[in-house]
Amino acid sequence: MTNGELRSLAYGYGFARAYFLPLPDFVRHDDEPSIVWEASEYPWAEVSLLLVSAYRPYPEGCRIPAYYIASNASYHASVALCRELETRGVECARRELPIKQLVLKYGVGSPCRNSLVSLPGLGTRVVFQSLLLGSSREHPFAAESYEAVNEPCGACRACAAACPAGAIGEDGLDVKKCMRYYMDGADYPDWVYGVQRTHMGCEVCQAVCPRNAGIGFEEPPEDIRLAFDLNGLAEGNTKQARLLVGKNFTGRGKLTKEAVNFLKRDGKES
Repeated sequence: MTNGELRSLAYGYGFARAYFLPLPDFVRHDDEPSIVWEASEYPWAEVSLLLVSAYRPYPEGCRIPAYYIASNASYHASVALCRELETRGVECARRELPIKQLVLKYGVGSPCRNSLVSLPGLGTRVVFQSLLLGSSREHPFAAESYEAVNEPCGACRACAAACPAGAIGEDGLDVKKCMRYYMDGADYPDWVYGVQRTHMGCEVCQAVCPRNAGIGFEEPPEDIRLAFDLNGLAEGNTKQARLLVGKNFTGRGKLTKEAVNFLKRDGKES
């Protein structure tokens, strides 16, 4: 199997792009301190495979988190792809890598003022997954070079002006002002509940970003609408919604608490 054959296989699993990059050359990066990379853990690994899923957001006013639904689907697709590669004799492992740094270091994407990265033609509406690959005579994978992308934000301040938390300034994102910083648990500060617009996160800065202008929107399918019905979530019926966005992100009544808050803000609290 070659790079091209694997890339075609990845497309079949729903990925929009696949980049063959070198392994990280650092143990930890300041921008992603929770990710520690030790090459000695995978002595057979020779290539980082960066998989990209693209998604369209739901229309303005919809509180269903399109990103997290896409992220969960992308995760399961990467697991399935890795398993198929293993059945074909490819050394492969899913591994969380400092993706943002790899994207910027090897010119795949551009940095944004809101701390996200954008890819040409896809904007910031992307989900990344990463695999490690071992190269052999039967599977001669190799890192590739890509024409460097350089699309600076320049004078644009759209995200800074729109951020409901005022977290984006001249020097970029102040992560401790961003509401997403406080949303890993199930209980948020009152001010987060006061400005939150979608379940599990905030996509305001992406909605106004010119890089995303041509992506458009799509309506959530009926099964997703039903899974995120606020009244149902408020009553604790969260099983289907949690399956869609991933159970790891929705423990301890997270979705129920958010639904109760949204209904209260809408004046529909029972």
